[in-house]
Amino acid sequence: MKKTKVLFAIWAIIVVVIIVLLTVMGFILKDRAEKYGELEAEMVDSVKNYAKDNSIFDDNLNEALIEGKTLIEGGYLDSLEVNKDICEGYVIVRNTNNSYLYEPFIKCDKYTTDGYLEEKDR
Repeated sequence: MKKTKVLFAIWAIIVVVIIVLLTVMGFILKDRAEKYGELEAEMVDSVKNYAKDNSIFDDNLNEALIEGKTLIEGGYLDSLEVNKDICEGYVIVRNTNNSYLYEPFIKCDKYTTDGYLEEKDR
């Protein structure tokens, strides 16, 4: 009977430790994803400013791809870096019924936006 109580206590402690570790890891991953999300939002804001100063659609096309390096070179974005993780990226701008849709994509060592294309022949 005493062995059962000891085993139960050990298993309870193990379960609590696992729950705490998973919770901490969840908060860490959420914080990391938020920082990359902030970079994606910065890219969208930069493209909006870039589009005010430049014609981004050629030959009546309704889609444009603006590279992150173009935004940096033009002074619209400071860098593509999150916590010393250097990224590359682009924003696809679509003109749909005189409304613009902005889709940012980044690729870093520790994070990649879903749908990021290595070959951007769109």
